[in-house]
Amino acid sequence: MTISKKITFSALTALAAIALAACGSSNQEQTGQSSQAQSVSSSSAAESSSAGSSSSAGSSSSAASASENQETAQLDGSYQANYDGEQLTLEISGTTGSLTQFEAEGQSEVKQVQIDSSNQTMVIGDDVKRYRLDGDQLTLEDLSQEASDDDTMIFSRQ
Repeated sequence: MTISKKITFSALTALAAIALAACGSSNQEQTGQSSQAQSVSSSSAAESSSAGSSSSAGSSSSAASASENQETAQLDGSYQANYDGEQLTLEISGTTGSLTQFEAEGQSEVKQVQIDSSNQTMVIGDDVKRYRLDGDQLTLEDLSQEASDDDTMIFSRQ
């Protein structure tokens, strides 16, 4: 091979290498831009999906809250009972209320009431009671009540 053919061959090889390198870097830039575009598209979809999840979680939370408000609204009112020689008056409004115990000696004691309608429980003072509403009759049972105990209080709506 002559020197001129070697120089021409080397020049063509170098030119081909440069052309391939230029194409490769251009292809990598396009791939990088495409990857970035896909990444942005994916994160937008993820944000959209996340927003949808938040929205549905918020709506199910508000649905549960609305249901709980409806249940406590059914309890709203004044109830009376006689229990263990005492006259009891239970006043309920929303998730709170008060229980007034009128003793035979004329003394009275007022206890605060908190209602958890999702568990159907009432906290009266320090005592936790399970409640059940059947028409105008409200039944309270002690959670720690044993089968032989009769700590059930039955109130009538007034």
